[in-house]
Amino acid sequence: MAAEITQKVEPVRNRAPFSLIFWKSVWYGLITGIVTGWVKLGWEQLFPPRTLARGVSNEPQFLLQQLGVPHDITTAFVYYSDNQIQWVALCIHFSFSIFFSFLFILLIQYWPKIAVFEGAAYGIASWIAFHLVILPAIGNVPPMWGQPLTELGSEFFGHIAWAWAISAVSWYLIAKQRKKTLLHPHVGWGFEKVMPSPNDEYHRV
Repeated sequence: MAAEITQKVEPVRNRAPFSLIFWKSVWYGLITGIVTGWVKLGWEQLFPPRTLARGVSNEPQFLLQQLGVPHDITTAFVYYSDNQIQWVALCIHFSFSIFFSFLFILLIQYWPKIAVFEGAAYGIASWIAFHLVILPAIGNVPPMWGQPLTELGSEFFGHIAWAWAISAVSWYLIAKQRKKTLLHPHVGWGFEKVMPSPNDEYHRV
């Protein structure tokens, strides 16, 4: 009996119709992206990634400026409790988080191992792609060797915390579904591999 309970099997590809998977991924990605966007903001309050010299315009603001958006728009703000809240930068920040939360949820339906290490691998891949390749290539940030260790460390671990939160929030939403359109791969830290429930109408073998 114990051997049957602990048996490890390969994760199963989602068998639900793509249209249902896509639109529920959009909806859950919106919720997940908003929540995990707060996680990333909170992390950066504890461990600011940029020095004061580079913190005048953050990456989203500077990217918009590189695309020709006027400075007065990219730095637009409103007041809350006498504090300036730069809403344009926040819109870009949360849009990024929402899109990559949606992408994570969608991709794990077909390639479950993307969720390995509780989503941490997804965060590391995002950090490498953007902060070591894409943003330096377009001149948004210095190359890796030109970035302070504090910035590299903050962004590296911040992306891990953010992606772990994506995995955790999306798993909660998926587990609470009334109609089991989406599945979570349960690949965990890469060692255990669990099939979805056999009662799932879309995921039966």
